[in-house]
Amino acid sequence: MQRLLKNTALEQSPGSEISIDINNRNGTIDGNHHNHQDQLLGTKQTVLALSDIHKLVQPLKTNLEAQKRDEKFRARFHLPNTEHLIHQVNASHPVEEERDPESIETNSRSNKAAAITNKKKNKESPTITADSNSNNTKSDSPDGRGSPESTKSSNNETSKDEKKEAEKHKTTTKTVLYTGQLSLSESFLTFSSTEKGLFFETVLPLYAIRRVERVSDKDHVFSIKLVNWHHGTVVFHLNVTKQEYDTFSTELTTNLRQQIKFMKMMKQFMTTCASEALVNNKTPEEFDAIPGGLGLLFEFPGDPKKLKDRAKMREWKKIFLEHGRNLTVVKTPRFAKLVRFGLPNRLRGELWETCSGAIYQRFMNQGLYERLLEENKDKNSLSREEIEKDLNRSLPEYSAYQTPQGIDSLRRVLTAYSWKDPELGYCQAMNIVTSAILIYMSEEQAFFTLSVLCDEMLPGYYSTSMYGALLDQIIFELLLETTMPVLFNHFKKADIQLSVACLPWFLSLYINSMPLMYAFRVLDCFFMDGPRILFQIGLAILKINGDELMQATDDGAFINILKSYFNTLDDPLYPDSPSPKARTLTKFNALLLVAYREFNGITGEKITELRRSHQPKVVAGIGSFTKRSALRNLDHSGNLTKEEQSIVYDKFYNVLYYKKVTNEQKQQPRYDSRVDQASFELLMCSFAKWAKLSSDDQAFDQERQAKVSSHFMNRLFKQFDTNNMNSLSLQDVIIGIGSIVKGDHNSQIKLFFDLHDVDQDGYLSKEEILQFSETLLWLFRNTSDESHLNAVSTFLHNAFEYSETKQETDAIEDGEKYLSVASLRMIVFANEILEQFFDHEFAQTIELAEKPVEKQRSFGKEIFDGLFATGAKLAANGRIQMRSMAMSPTPSKTSAITSSSSAMSTPSLSSDPLPIKSVEHEESDKDLGVDSDEQDGDVDDDDEEYNEDEGEDVMEEVDRLLKEYGDDSDDSDDGAI
Repeated sequence: MQRLLKNTALEQSPGSEISIDINNRNGTIDGNHHNHQDQLLGTKQTVLALSDIHKLVQPLKTNLEAQKRDEKFRARFHLPNTEHLIHQVNASHPVEEERDPESIETNSRSNKAAAITNKKKNKESPTITADSNSNNTKSDSPDGRGSPESTKSSNNETSKDEKKEAEKHKTTTKTVLYTGQLSLSESFLTFSSTEKGLFFETVLPLYAIRRVERVSDKDHVFSIKLVNWHHGTVVFHLNVTKQEYDTFSTELTTNLRQQIKFMKMMKQFMTTCASEALVNNKTPEEFDAIPGGLGLLFEFPGDPKKLKDRAKMREWKKIFLEHGRNLTVVKTPRFAKLVRFGLPNRLRGELWETCSGAIYQRFMNQGLYERLLEENKDKNSLSREEIEKDLNRSLPEYSAYQTPQGIDSLRRVLTAYSWKDPELGYCQAMNIVTSAILIYMSEEQAFFTLSVLCDEMLPGYYSTSMYGALLDQIIFELLLETTMPVLFNHFKKADIQLSVACLPWFLSLYINSMPLMYAFRVLDCFFMDGPRILFQIGLAILKINGDELMQATDDGAFINILKSYFNTLDDPLYPDSPSPKARTLTKFNALLLVAYREFNGITGEKITELRRSHQPKVVAGIGSFTKRSALRNLDHSGNLTKEEQSIVYDKFYNVLYYKKVTNEQKQQPRYDSRVDQASFELLMCSFAKWAKLSSDDQAFDQERQAKVSSHFMNRLFKQFDTNNMNSLSLQDVIIGIGSIVKGDHNSQIKLFFDLHDVDQDGYLSKEEILQFSETLLWLFRNTSDESHLNAVSTFLHNAFEYSETKQETDAIEDGEKYLSVASLRMIVFANEILEQFFDHEFAQTIELAEKPVEKQRSFGKEIFDGLFATGAKLAANGRIQMRSMAMSPTPSKTSAITSSSSAMSTPSLSSDPLPIKSVEHEESDKDLGVDSDEQDGDVDDDDEEYNEDEGEDVMEEVDRLLKEYGDDSDDSDDGAI
């Protein structure tokens, strides 16, 4: 479960090295440091006055705003997580573009009609037309010079000339001035149009820039001219002041110098790009030598002629020559149209990684893929076992995955990713997506594209809980309700579960739902437009089939209608049309048209905002379902009620959430479902007050207090660990806690006997009896009366008095005396205080009841309040705060046990799922007032003085007994509290 919690945040939190303890009644803020020993014993505390709160909060707010801005910037341009927005200015960008083919065709027809009309009128010379957006004039004559010989040609020749002229018009360019924002980060310079309805975007890595110049003219005073790796020229006119211009230029120059070292990697990297071979007119043999997907060996799906692959390659060659390629490509409106038209097989893989931003990660991490495979080739992990199970279920209809070569390729990519992100490892549905992209991508390309998919584009989709896909299902239903309320209400009345059919669409990116060729067309749009296209396509499917779906009365009919539709996506839309072009249009073309026209209002920003607002609801639902499933599958309830089991579950996984694990531990089976001894101590802190070290404990004899505490916790941990695995499962903890809470006095006495019978011989030796008494003193350290001290003193006296020799021969000869469990039971029953302690008091120290304020807060809200308010760094510190108390030290008495219970302060992380509570929680805590123990501890001065004297007398008796029955050879300080 904690794997889910650690990955639910859609944005990074600001983080801080200081946490605020809202339970501190002294009006101070305690700064928690990283040293674990300091946290445990409280020897170092930074105390800040309330007047400094604003100084702490303001940087957090500023950092949060900056991180939200950076996150939006990275998502907009598909940049690595290492990038931060440094500077942003308004700018304009002139671009030479091809004229719109539709306007060109319209112009051509009008010119043709005008030419024919003029020929009928006295054989006048050909009309000369001019492109209003171009400086070059064109003639209707074949040679373009307006030659009079053209007037002598026949009507047939005129028709041919006009066709040639129309072709020339199609290649006419125009200059378009895009207005937008120019942004600078550590490694990238980006520009995007801000004009409504205009798509233009360029992402230029600084390591791909050869030269930068300052240019200016009378219309644009502040401009910069860039020459990229492919010798393309890019000009930006900055709409800034002189000071802003100088600042931007300085920052750009500084970052360029830092990126020069990466430019030497460009030449080698370009040999892996198919676009380079296309532009440089490489031979087919040289082209095939460039790394590519499995389609090069096993053929690409579909008929190349029907897909017009050659024509698409010619169009993309023009784009690459005019607007750059791979690392320097510029995304113009023409670029977007060609992507939606369908990518050519040989360029599809490269354009996928270019649009998704995976190409930038592949460039900066060259060799990482091979290194991960090599370094981990002899290692085993749970992920590798899961991968092997799914390999033969990955696109079995494609021939490559029926051969060892295809299976091995898929195995290597999935395994490499599991080592790159061991916490996530491998999850089902990864194999489907990876097997699809491997058809068009090399293994290295597929590896980095999978990373971008899992980490950035579809967070939480491929995880054990699939919370990301479930979250998007909620958003999808919300969008359906907004755009098609009639259909939504019908589904609701008929009790049709939309997720039954639609969840697989999102998880497999439509690969398992549509014919492969059309699923790849959806992927083309997905990598360019982002996750929003999944929603647009899904809504378009429901809209197109709306009439039939309104007749569906159950889930089965709903699924059958959609299956039938997917099987007909290749059917012609207008089979009887006289137009050849119309007859080539299919139902899939209509699907894309509806998706982009009818649902164009669904933007990436809108999806991100909806994800953020609905995320707590999803996590709460998953958490509730996971808890019910886990508790239902327990073999033994430990005699705890369902409510008590639920509380143990929450505390158990709360501790696991803050548990620090190594990469090796992450690869162990179920590492995320077991607590080690350090985490067990934190867990017990959330159950019992005696497990926490207070400031008075720290002030008086802290070393011995820590020693007794460590010994008792260690023995209790081993007692719970019945399977000797050196870690505890939820089942182990429930049985262990249940044995304490539900056990009678005999079982409690036996528990303490076993905890101190270190050699497990069935007897307590002299040293073990002393340790037993020290444990009792440690547990009674916060009592407000002296009767418990007297009880321990009497116990120690009687324990040595009623000790007996073992029945074994060696023990009799040795002369040592030991205490049996029967004698221990007799001694306990002879003392009223100890009898009450073992009968019910010790069991009552384990708190298995939620505070009223905890019941009012939802699981999801609790998680995200903390994640967004305190940040990742505070979350990491939370696991340490549980073991340390936040009160400042107070003078302690000279007795072995601190008699004042007011020293017990509320821990930074008690039974609450998060270390920092919200303001609402803080107010509720204040209303609760002080603990009853604190109220009992308020006595007048005379009583306090009397108690001190009595305590000294009792401790003198304890010291006398320890000296009398202790080992003279031992250090007098050892073994006493």
